[in-house]
Amino acid sequence: MSSIHVSWRSGPAGRTGRLRHAGRIENGRGVLIRPYRSFDGFALMYLYEGSGEYREENRVVPLRAGSVVYVTPGTPHWYGPVGSSGWNEVHLVFDGRLFTTLLESRLIDPARPVRSLTPVDYWLPRIDGFRTARPPRTRAGMDDEVCSLLRLLVEIDAATEENGGDQALNWLEESRRLLADNLADRLDMASVAAEVGMAYESWRKRFQSHTGVPPARYRLRRRVDAARELIRNSSLSGKEIAGIVGFSDEYHLSRQFHRVTGMTPTQFRRDP
Repeated sequence: MSSIHVSWRSGPAGRTGRLRHAGRIENGRGVLIRPYRSFDGFALMYLYEGSGEYREENRVVPLRAGSVVYVTPGTPHWYGPVGSSGWNEVHLVFDGRLFTTLLESRLIDPARPVRSLTPVDYWLPRIDGFRTARPPRTRAGMDDEVCSLLRLLVEIDAATEENGGDQALNWLEESRRLLADNLADRLDMASVAAEVGMAYESWRKRFQSHTGVPPARYRLRRRVDAARELIRNSSLSGKEIAGIVGFSDEYHLSRQFHRVTGMTPTQFRRDP
């Protein structure tokens, strides 16, 4: 049987957000709604004992002790143990415009809903401390609690980057490599997303967040970069260069080259 301990917040909401409640569940079953639940706020779930899975429509991520799951508003999801055994978790449920800004900065990233946060002995009391603390009864107290929650989220983000940042960004380096390869060929962007283990829309948004440009624009720039090198270091014609770097003809090359560099290939050849 599950053991559930929840601390509800019934005081006035803070001016920038609020913690709705903090909970601890032992021998729990995760999200009880199948196949997916959509939530109207934010949540953080920290698994401190047991294992299971986090699921979205096009994603399955294994969970183990030390996994932290971020739930964002409107994202259909499910998480829980697989099989008959339960697990132990602590969680925080919160909302407000302050936390919405964390989506924009990717401190809370829907494309990265699961992270590894260890050691458990350190992070468990940090997160569960919101449940065991005395709930605030004033707006000022709620504001202070929101600030404490923000500080925790920032520390978690820093810790997960330190623990797995290089590995977590392997997908980005691989994406860049695939987008810059075989420039003369047509490239299915969904196949690149699949190659790095992501659903297309999540991959596209996450790639743009890290690089500042969508994947198609990134590939276009690599084509123009390659054209620039050929113009600078060869006597190939515009038609030949267009074919090598994947443009349909020299007029297409000239148009896209000017779009990226502000000059035509002929102008660049005269003054590289």
